[in-house]
Amino acid sequence: MASYSYQALDQSGRTKKGFMQAETDRQMVDQLQASGLVPLAFERQQSVDNIQSSNARSMVTGLFARRLSNSDLCQITQQLSTLLQASLPLDDALKAVIEQSHKNAIKTILNQVLAHVNEGLALAQALACHPKSFSAAYIATVAAGEQSGHLAQVLERLASYTEQVQATQSRIQLAMLYPSMIMLVALLVLVLLLTYVVPQVIEVIVNMDQELPALTIGLISVSNFIKAKGMYTLLAGLLALVMINMALKKPNIQLVVHRLLLKTPFIGAYLAIFNAARFSKTLALLTASQVPIVDAFKGAQAVVGNVYLRQHIKAAGVSIREGSSIFQALKERPILPPIALHLVASGETSGRLAQMLDKAADQLDTQLQRSISVALSLIEPLMMLVMGGLVLVIVMAILLPIFDMNQMIG
Repeated sequence: MASYSYQALDQSGRTKKGFMQAETDRQMVDQLQASGLVPLAFERQQSVDNIQSSNARSMVTGLFARRLSNSDLCQITQQLSTLLQASLPLDDALKAVIEQSHKNAIKTILNQVLAHVNEGLALAQALACHPKSFSAAYIATVAAGEQSGHLAQVLERLASYTEQVQATQSRIQLAMLYPSMIMLVALLVLVLLLTYVVPQVIEVIVNMDQELPALTIGLISVSNFIKAKGMYTLLAGLLALVMINMALKKPNIQLVVHRLLLKTPFIGAYLAIFNAARFSKTLALLTASQVPIVDAFKGAQAVVGNVYLRQHIKAAGVSIREGSSIFQALKERPILPPIALHLVASGETSGRLAQMLDKAADQLDTQLQRSISVALSLIEPLMMLVMGGLVLVIVMAILLPIFDMNQMIG
């Protein structure tokens, strides 16, 4: 008999953690349900003798762990919804999706999900074994669909939500691609000028044995530094990025940085709108799927990338569990802008919270796209001016000695 650690919901909707003995995963689920608990996640505990070998395996497999992309997730969700609406059993629907797919990542993960389902686990519990591919909000929505008996309809709504999230992320990535390419090409041109073109021209000027202007001397110094220590500077920059990334994994440092980012001019406004839109859209999906509001807040909290905002969402969920209204819990914290808050208040009063949250998310998404378009329309000419100014400085540094020499000859 093995020992399991579990996390489940009791009859009052509160999360409960503990340990239990069971022979199999199915028996573990049955024992939790017999105790009046709704299983959320559980894990077979290892013996002391196997811990070291298991840790080594987890380090290796973690590097090569397969995960589903947003497009893959949207595709399989839509396919499962269509097959279940055609009255296919869940295991047959999963087999059909596996046969239809040509990607090894999808086949591998869905085969593991199918194996868990055949062992007697619910679909949400099987998906919870792959947290990198299926978010907490996704799993909570599937669990709500299974409990309500409308899994096919919930999956259809979930597929639409996943497609919208993917479309938003794709638009942002495409919007940032053009200025990023311009900046990269401009930097490469500058490096090429300073490492190959400028030294050859400057060598001719230096051999004329005349006094050089300060701008030319500065350009020579920059060129010599890039040629001599440019690679070391690049490696030091990469090392600094790695160290910063490691430091940001510490919760205290991450919280401070994320809080400062929200207060940063221009960037903070975009981050706030982006996270508010994702939170609203996810909360709308969960509430429309009949997920209890406290659990819906937990699921929506998982999709928010900013740790500072995530803490406020967690606190709002606690306030709601203690009897506060949704509007009041959100109003006291910097989670949603005023217009979205008024829509939440209207939805809470009229009983159409999911529709109002969805409308708030659409408005926030539109506002985000408009803000990004305006920012890019300003960034692109600004970048051209900056790079043109740098090229002008290089050209002037080269031409000034030539002008001085012509004046001496004249």
